[in-house]
Amino acid sequence: MRRRSPVTFLLVLLFVGFIEGAAYYGWSHLLLNLKHPTLSALFKVFYWIETLGLVAVLFFVMGSFARILNVKRTYYGFQGAGIIMSDILPKLLFTVFVMLYTIIQGGYVAINHFILHSTQTRLNIDWLLIFGTVASLTIFAFIVRGILIGRFDFKVLKETIHFDTLPDAFDGLRAVQISDIHIGSFYQHKDQIAKAVDMVNSLKPDIIFFTGDMVNNVAEELKGFEPILAKLQAPLGKFSILGNHDYGDYVKWESKEAKIKNLDTLKDLQQHAGFDLLLNENRLITKNGQQIAVIGVENWGTPPFAQYGQLPVAVKGTENTPFRILLSHDPSHWDVEVAKKTDIQLTLAGHTHGMQFGIRIGDWQWSPVQWRYERWHGLYTHLKQHLYVNRGLGHIGFPGRVGMLPEITLLEFRK
Repeated sequence: MRRRSPVTFLLVLLFVGFIEGAAYYGWSHLLLNLKHPTLSALFKVFYWIETLGLVAVLFFVMGSFARILNVKRTYYGFQGAGIIMSDILPKLLFTVFVMLYTIIQGGYVAINHFILHSTQTRLNIDWLLIFGTVASLTIFAFIVRGILIGRFDFKVLKETIHFDTLPDAFDGLRAVQISDIHIGSFYQHKDQIAKAVDMVNSLKPDIIFFTGDMVNNVAEELKGFEPILAKLQAPLGKFSILGNHDYGDYVKWESKEAKIKNLDTLKDLQQHAGFDLLLNENRLITKNGQQIAVIGVENWGTPPFAQYGQLPVAVKGTENTPFRILLSHDPSHWDVEVAKKTDIQLTLAGHTHGMQFGIRIGDWQWSPVQWRYERWHGLYTHLKQHLYVNRGLGHIGFPGRVGMLPEITLLEFRK
């Protein structure tokens, strides 16, 4: 199991303590102006009880991730992480306003005392704290909605892509892509996976692609979900690959053999769920005498993510196929090894989750994840090569989705 350094605990506690203290100062000051001693006293009692509860949850969460092999404990650890984020992030935003308030007040006092020699000691800018309170409550509302509703608010996004080399027999092909289920995060929500399966089947796909991260860490998460996923139906098949979380790399195993056994179990469970798992290999799909190739590589990411993918091995035997689809979990792979270096027409990826947080207004979208990944969601094109990045069906760490809702992608191929 992973062990957290005492220094890590201490730094986290210091950070939380600073945020809690600053927020307390700001709200206490506002309540003081109301001149309602009973309300101020109730606030003090409630605030510090709530803070002690937060610290207890914090210790539980950090302990849960130290025992990451326990699927149930990890699930509840994620729920605890949601409680922490819904508490700390609004207070963090409010702290920015408190610090700004303090700096302005301090500067005002210093100027009056040392330069103007005035007795004025306070500037009436309490409106800044009121505005900060409204902003923090708004963030709190978005986070809570993301936890209670957003993470299960599956959205179907449709994209039509045109290809010069698409065989006539596949003109109009309907392909559904799902990605990053992180199925351990649905530990008590099998009904939600069943809902997603029904949504996929209602689209009547010809073929289904799953682009990695079936689990958070261990194969045990998938047990019991296989019969649900087996109901995914597509006449031309359903194909899957592995993502960075599927290898068990984020768990400290008792032995090398235990890690290998976990991965073998995951492969078997995916087979029981009806997926054709592609491990640096390919399949030729035939329709009306014409063929396309589906190529699947193991995870290939830029550091610190592992590079198990072997594209030259995976494409062997597809060189003369007129149209090829590559399944590669990490979109970084497209820029490094696919675009401009091969003639693979379409690559499907996931991995980024859209950071599970962002803003979408029409065709415009923003997420902090774009500071890490240039290609993080949607369709990207270079000449006649295309990459589609799915923002994922599941969630990990933060048990919610704010703005970047879970996605089921319907891709229609056109000549």
